[in-house]
Parts: sequence; structure tokens; C-alpha cells
Amino acid sequence: MLAIRRVSLFGKILLLLAGVAGVFCLPLTASAITMPQTGTLTRIDAQGPVDIRADKVFYNEKTATYTAEGEVEIARGGTRLMADKVSLNANTLVAEAQGRVRLSNASQVITGKSMVVDLNNSTGKIYDGRIFIKTTNYYITGGEIAKTGDETYHIQRGTFTTCDGADPAWQVSGKDMKVTVEGYGTVEDAAFRVKDFPILWTPYMVFPAKSQRQSGLLAPSFGQGQRDGFSFSLPYYQTLGDSQDMTFILNYYTKRGVDLGLEYRYALDDQSKGMFMIDWMPHDDNGDALFNEGESSQVYDNNRYWFRGMADQKLFNGTMDLKANIDLVSDPDYLREFTFGYSGYNASDRRLFEWFGRNLDPNTSTVRTNTINLSRSWSSSTFNAGILYYDDTTGNNDYVLQSLPSITFDATTQQLGNTAFYFGMGSSFTYYYREKGSTGAISDVAPYISLPLNFNDYIEFEPSFTWRQRFYAVDTDDLSGDPQSTGTNQVYNFSATASTYLYRVFEFGSAEDPFKIKHAYRPFVTYDYRPSLAENDIPDLAQFGSERTNLLSYGIKNTLTSKTMAPTGENGAMEASYREFLRLNLYQSFDVDAYRTDVDADAYWGEITMALEFLPTDKLYFQNTTSVDPNDGTFTRADFLTRASDSRGDSITLDYRYDNDGVNQLNTWIKVALTQEWYAGFINRHDFDGEIDFQTQYELGYQSQCWGFKAYYVDDITQRGFFIVFSLGGFGDILTFSQ
Repeated sequence: MLAIRRVSLFGKILLLLAGVAGVFCLPLTASAITMPQTGTLTRIDAQGPVDIRADKVFYNEKTATYTAEGEVEIARGGTRLMADKVSLNANTLVAEAQGRVRLSNASQVITGKSMVVDLNNSTGKIYDGRIFIKTTNYYITGGEIAKTGDETYHIQRGTFTTCDGADPAWQVSGKDMKVTVEGYGTVEDAAFRVKDFPILWTPYMVFPAKSQRQSGLLAPSFGQGQRDGFSFSLPYYQTLGDSQDMTFILNYYTKRGVDLGLEYRYALDDQSKGMFMIDWMPHDDNGDALFNEGESSQVYDNNRYWFRGMADQKLFNGTMDLKANIDLVSDPDYLREFTFGYSGYNASDRRLFEWFGRNLDPNTSTVRTNTINLSRSWSSSTFNAGILYYDDTTGNNDYVLQSLPSITFDATTQQLGNTAFYFGMGSSFTYYYREKGSTGAISDVAPYISLPLNFNDYIEFEPSFTWRQRFYAVDTDDLSGDPQSTGTNQVYNFSATASTYLYRVFEFGSAEDPFKIKHAYRPFVTYDYRPSLAENDIPDLAQFGSERTNLLSYGIKNTLTSKTMAPTGENGAMEASYREFLRLNLYQSFDVDAYRTDVDADAYWGEITMALEFLPTDKLYFQNTTSVDPNDGTFTRADFLTRASDSRGDSITLDYRYDNDGVNQLNTWIKVALTQEWYAGFINRHDFDGEIDFQTQYELGYQSQCWGFKAYYVDDITQRGFFIVFSLGGFGDILTFSQ
């Protein structure tokens, strides 16, 4: 220290610059070891900038080595190395770290007792180490981990898991493990362990270690069931550029044979995307047995399939919209037999709903709906063209009437010049087709004119007149009896509506915390008239319906809207928030013709209908539509739907449907969060008239951070049995058992 004090003023300046600024260039002092720099940031130029921060930093000029001690942090680009002590060679960028070592970048974190790593080519060795892959939540441990590249590792004896914590719920151990981040991992002599207790062993195992789109095998799944035997599913994922991909699925059932699946997806943007799936079973080895046991309505031996999919597409520079729903199946029993698994009904319906917000028809429905619709809107008109095809899987599809295609063009209501009149028009063309029965083309043109009047903002009155002209060309066969003909049919309709709009605002709260509710209601009266028609010489397919309409309807529409003030934005400015939380509509009709005939003094009063929607919070919803016949006081329709949930995860949905055509059913869905991980579920579909449960399902589930299982008991009109599904974080559903 005395020698240092006697140096020249020029030397003192050099030492001061080296201590404060670090090593923007290598030190040029005469001594072999510089004084330690304490608690400062040191930047060196070693094949690019490298920052060193520590309690103490030493530099050895002879070996070009920096030694840092105490809360060491070394940063180079996106890589950070932290430890109690680090020696870094400025020429080779090889770092030797000891004590609470941590090496991290954007995709992974490596910790251990000690480490030797080349920061230049990302290779080295970690002792008593642990690798955390962020995108997949994988933890890989080993006594000695060789880092063979920026994203590759080799572990002689190690483990991997997706469970957080020092004591994982499950892990896989092996004697030779290789891992490529955003690729795959392989393990030799692998054992699946639960709390360190070996459960399963395999000589070789492959697991995905990626979250980015990349071609390769996905996690396989296994199952065991009385109907299918042992089952095995292996998906292979193939990328097809930035906007599309495919998944090939091999499903094998020991009692049934091979099922081949293909799923194709594309996503050009949020408004142009599609997903289509097909499964094909060339031969069902269990077809005879299932029929003999009463589990199938027919013997299905060959060519069982299910093709489903949806698409939302913008066309012609975004000027037109295409929406498609496809659902074609070989037989009425396929969807209930193949409910679970990657290609099953439940998974397919869930993936389609997540992408498009639309569901498939229930798997109990024997008639599958297929639609394709192309639409475009202008400021004064709209265009729609599409097909509607019903696939009757019971074998009676030859008699089902299909719309192939249906085209509509509507001109929206617009003012006629400078007059008080408004004009609009609807038009359509539909070709009805079926294999057996009447077919033909029907075209309608329906112009209308209206005169909206306003009397001092108190009464609104609007009469309108519509003329509908129909052109038809119907072909018949011997089954129909209708004459084969081409012709026209026409009818007119007159209607008039009178209404008014009233509202009142109720103020609650205080000046500091205002709360208001607006009650708006619109009473109305409507008159509709359409003359009777003589359509004896018109084919059934082209008839309007001969009954005359002479109705007077009245009702009232109510809404309740709340207004609250809350701070929003970065500056905390108060802004109004509106919520329409209740809608209540009441209406009834009066048949003028029935009143004049005086055959039945009460028959002229129509049903009283109430439609209610109530949504006070985001977690509570109630909807009801009820119709009552005032002549005898009976309900002709009663629909109730209630949804409720809470922040714990509990939820309940009750859906009751009744009408006088024979529907009297209650559908119930209940989920109870027993704990943070455990939950119980219940599903029931009950028909009161038949006193039968179409479906009853009990479910008990557990979902932790890295694994879960669901146990079902299903009892419906087609099957009964237990199902258990196990899932692992990072793998999805891997084991399914049924009995």
C-alpha cells in the first residue's frame, strides 16, 4: 500500500480511472493484480461488452482473468450469470462459478452448486444442477449436466418433471437423458415415479420440450375399457408454414382395430381461420358383439367415419364473410361410442368452441346440421348465399328436405326521395332437394313501403304494406301426388304499429359516489292483416298457407340501465359506466276474425307471453320466456335458464324447457370447488313426461399445478360405465380407463 501511495500524480489518475470506469479497455498497470473494486459496475470489452457487478472485482493481467466475489452478477447480451464467486477469462469467456450459481436467459434458468460455462458458445458443465425451461414449465435435474449447446443438454443420471417445488408429485428418472429446448427430450431406462416411488418403467421414452409450433410427435395417451379394450393414441404434429398446420392421429383399440385421424388448421388472421377434422375406422372388429349386447342399433363392420369442422373467412379483400359448420357421421352410434380421447366428441367440440364460439350438435342428436353461408353488407342492402344440409344418421336421409342453395338479397329501409315514405325489399331464391319426394325452386320478391309518423315526440305511428310475389318450378314423383307445375303465387300483408317512449331516472348514492338507474319503457300496439288464399292448385312446396291473418297485438318493452362513475385511465379521470341489467317484455294478441265469428267467446284472445333477462353481475344470469293461454290458464311454454358462479370456481346452470308439443325437460350442470384443487361435478338431463334420465353423470376431479385426474360415472340411454382420465402437465390426458 505504501508503494502505491508514492506513485506519481499521473499514475494516481490512471488507477482512479480504472477503478471508477472499469475496463472499457484492458488495464495497463505495471502490477500483476489490480486493487479490488468494491460494489461497482465493471464493463470489459471481451468479444463484445460484458458487465460485471460484485462486492469485489480483481483483475490478473498475466492470465487476463477477472475474479469477482460476493453477490456476483455477470451480464452478456441476454445471458446473466450469478454466483458467490466467479472467475472469468477475458480472452476465452470461460467462467468458473461457485456457490448459489444461477445462469439464465429468455427461455431457461440453470441453478447448481458450481458451474463451468463458455459464455461465447453456451457450453459447459453444471454440478448438482437444475434446469428450468420456462415455456413448458419443465424442471430437469442431474448430478452432472453437460450443456452441449445454447438449447441442448446431456444428463447421465437425471430426472424431469413439470411440478414446482423441491418435492415434486411426480417425476421421470433415467440414466441417459438428452434434451433440446423447443424440441424433444429422450430418456433411456426411464421410470415414472410418484413421490420417488417407481410406478412404470420403459427402456426408452420421448417427451416434448417445446411450446413453439414445431413438427414432431406429441404426447401419446393410453386407455383401457370394456368396449374398446386397450387403446393407444399417438398424434404427430406437422407445421405447414406460419399460418397452417396438421395433426395426424393413430388410434389403436385391441378390440376394435385401427382408427386414423387427421386435423387441419389454418389461421390467416383473427377473422380468417378454419379447423377441420376427420376420423376413419376401416373395419370395426367389435361391431357384431356390440350389436348382440344391445350397445349398437345396427351392426357396424366397415367404414365408420366422422367429418367435422368450422371456418370463419374474410373474402375479396374483406368485403365478404364466409361461415361454415360441417358435421357428417357414418352412423347414429359413432359419437356416443367415441366420446373421450384426442379424437373424441368432447375434445372436438371443446376445440371448435374455443376457436369459433360455436358448438356441434349434441352427440345424442341423430340429425347433424351442416351450414355454409356467404354474406356481404352494404350501407343500403345485404346479400346472403348458402346451403343448409341435414344429415339424418338413422338412414332416412332420402326424405329430408335440403336447401341447396338458398340466396337472399334484401334492400334495407330507405327514404323515397324527399317524400315521407320509406321503401325496402326482401328477395330470396331456394332450391329444395331430396332423394325421394317433391323438389323444386322457389323464388320470392317482397317489396314494402312504410310511412313513419311522429306526433310531437309523444306518439310514433308507422303503417306499412308488403306485396310478396312467388315464382316456383316444382318437380314431383309418385310419392307426392302434387302436380308437376311451374307458376306464380302472391299475397299481400298490411301492418301498422303505434308506440311511445317514456323513461325516468332514479338517483341513488351521493355526490361523491353517484349511482343512477334509468327505467325506460315502450308500450306498443300492432295490427296485422293478410287475406286468405285459395291454394288447392298450388304444390305444397310452394304454398304460403291458406289461413287469413287479422290480428291486433299489444305489449310493453322495459329496460333498466345503471350508471356509475369510476376512475379510469392513467390520470384517474372519472368516467361513466353503463350496464343494461334487466329487460322485460310483455305482449299478447287478439284475433279479430275469431271475435267476429263468435264461435268460441274466449278463443280470440291469444297467449300472454313474458320474456325476461336479468344480469345483475358478470357471475349471475337469469332468462325466462313464459306463455300462458288465458282461455284455460295453462302454460303453453315455459323456458327458464339460470347461470351462477363465484370466484371460488363453483358454478350451477339450470335449463328447463316446456311446451305443449311434448317437451318437458330439465338440464342441470353443477360444479363445486371442494378445495383449491378438488372439485365435484354433476350433469343430468331429465324428461318429466317420460320419467327418464337421458343422461346422468357424476364427476370427481383433482387438478394440481402439474397433474390431475377426473373420475366419471355416466349413465344414459345408450351406455353406463366408469371412466377415469389422468393428465400430466405438459402432456395432457395420457391415461383413460373405462368399465
